[in-house]
Amino acid sequence: MAEKMRAVRLFAPGDIRCVEVDIPQIEKDTQVLIKVKSCGVCGSDIPRVMIKGTYHFPTTMGHEFSGQIVECGANVHGGLKKGDRVSVMPLIPCGKCQYCKVGQSHLCDSYDYYGSRRDGAMAEYIVVESENCLKLPQNVSYEMGALTDPISVGLHAVRKVKMEAGKSAAVFGLGAIGYITVQWLRELGCTKVIAVDVEDEKIELAKSLGATYGVNGMNTDAVQAVKEMTGGEGVDIAIEFAGNKITHVQAVAACKKNGEVVYGGITYDDVVFPNKVIAAILRGELTIHGSWNSSINPLPINEWVSALEYMNLGKINVESLITHRVRLEDCKEIFDMMYNRTEVFTKVLFQPELR
Repeated sequence: MAEKMRAVRLFAPGDIRCVEVDIPQIEKDTQVLIKVKSCGVCGSDIPRVMIKGTYHFPTTMGHEFSGQIVECGANVHGGLKKGDRVSVMPLIPCGKCQYCKVGQSHLCDSYDYYGSRRDGAMAEYIVVESENCLKLPQNVSYEMGALTDPISVGLHAVRKVKMEAGKSAAVFGLGAIGYITVQWLRELGCTKVIAVDVEDEKIELAKSLGATYGVNGMNTDAVQAVKEMTGGEGVDIAIEFAGNKITHVQAVAACKKNGEVVYGGITYDDVVFPNKVIAAILRGELTIHGSWNSSINPLPINEWVSALEYMNLGKINVESLITHRVRLEDCKEIFDMMYNRTEVFTKVLFQPELR
């Protein structure tokens, strides 16, 4: 094996380059070396690369990825072996804090994370903890495997609410996770799902993936439209994945009495709730949930395992969300494009084998 590899490294906010680095080496007998096949760009990666930065510089970016194991430590988890195709959970919990001890490792106080706190997978190879690896089922490609993370994040948000057959829902924000959330809502019991965004092209794709109706919030009052589609009452469930100060308020305003709101979109602005919206929370006895990351604990379910199973059965469609397949060398141009929104994109995949 060659001693050097290509990797997308962040040297400072806005300074991202594809450079040559040493191939990482296994340092613990519980680790595996993975040849990366596909690595997605998460919505959180864009401000991280362009504005916020990471926890140390330089950092190899990328936490949504899949690949093939090419080397194993002597004591790896789960019977993994050379040649296995895997998806990798990016969160490395401490296992010692109060949240880890009660099976809520996604809330870990002292976690590590591939692609932000330690080097990630926008590279030809990565060394990971074998406990973080899940084998890809037969019908799940490497590209699909790289989307296991956003699929599990969407499932985590939907599992926050009390789901009943026949409920109605609205999803605000049609990024990759928004599209996936539409599909989970339909799969798990909602018979009416309203997709809200500001681009007609995205709304049409959401309809093809199971949304009953679409609302363009740029052209109409989204809250009024949602209420008209629900007999004036509003939806039982509103899930916000736009991370926008406007949709944060609209999600509450679009709910019926006793409804539930889930906030999964990250906003970097202060959000001001008008008095009438606060009154709707109080008088309507709404339930507000925060949703962060996804659960990798075995009970009651491992959301990553469920994500892979549903993809394997063809019940969650992600192939239609992939808009760009790019080389590692394209990193500067691609992040500029995403940050400035000069093209319509949903899921961008870096594929190290592309030259």
